[in-house]
Amino acid sequence: MKQKPIIGIVGRGFKEDKESIIELNEDYRLAIIQSGGIPFIVVPPNDLKYDETLPSDAGKLTAKEKQNLYRILNICDGILMPGGIRWYEFDEVICQYALDRDIPILGICLGMQILGNIDNFCGDIRSDQTQKNKTDINHCQEKNPYVHTCRIEEGILHDILRIDQIQVNSRHRYHITKKDYFHIDAYSEDGLIEAIDIPNHKFALGVQWHPETMIHYDDLMKKIFDTFIESCKH
Repeated sequence: MKQKPIIGIVGRGFKEDKESIIELNEDYRLAIIQSGGIPFIVVPPNDLKYDETLPSDAGKLTAKEKQNLYRILNICDGILMPGGIRWYEFDEVICQYALDRDIPILGICLGMQILGNIDNFCGDIRSDQTQKNKTDINHCQEKNPYVHTCRIEEGILHDILRIDQIQVNSRHRYHITKKDYFHIDAYSEDGLIEAIDIPNHKFALGVQWHPETMIHYDDLMKKIFDTFIESCKH
């Protein structure tokens, strides 16, 4: 019997009651378990309070810190880049490491935006080229189970869902713009990029919405996690 794949889920820093926290949202953990994976939180290896530090002030990981992070990532059969408010070089190193070694990776919301910016991760200057949403749809509605439709293009996501249009939730204020290195898998009804994949990888998919909170009322969303976990099996 094959062992279940270990899925590294990137922790996010925030402050609660004046305490610094690195969190793993339960919805991600449960989605991985329900699709047959073992969740494993991946936290930064450096001495930095991420809840109190802006990405521009965080500095870069040392060679030793990167090596320590690689040791953690080598345990993982797949990587889940979750949503959040901001990302750091820590996130970029994880993303690039997974792509370089063809480790399956699923990016959700902020995680998709990281995937959509990987061409800017070289050198000393990092460039976040996401743009603020300015359309008739409010894409940041945390409580609504469905916010807008998405048109699914031919590609990996269409292969997974086998449908041309879906309804999704939405919790983002920024979106990515088109670049040559990724394929666009879905657009929102107001024309924003809602899903991408990176060709020539075992599994490298990003979605702008939050399927992890939809699996209890939308069977299509669980298919995304099921396919991701299946790709992580050796």
